[in-house]
Amino acid sequence: MNKMKHVENKLGLCIACIILVCVVAAIGHSTNTPWLQMPLEAFNGIAFSFGYFFRLSAVWSHACSSVFLMVLFVISFWLGKALVSFCIVSSKQLRKRNKESK
Repeated sequence: MNKMKHVENKLGLCIACIILVCVVAAIGHSTNTPWLQMPLEAFNGIAFSFGYFFRLSAVWSHACSSVFLMVLFVISFWLGKALVSFCIVSSKQLRKRNKESK
């Protein structure tokens, strides 16, 4: 059972990284920036949005941007783990039904 948790954690981390890269790439692509500058552009774009809409200073808007990206990563990791866990349980139940029907 411990091995399955390890697999869930690794796949959850992989899914979270993919989602984070997609968000950064989407923001960077919309501003037409080079690939290596996309993470900085995404971070600054999110900070600008917080600063503009909530009238925050630069320090607070960048802090909110950092928290936003960390929360996005944590939620993506949790959803990835839940998805992997659901797929593992579903495949076990399917195998059990196939054995019973034979």
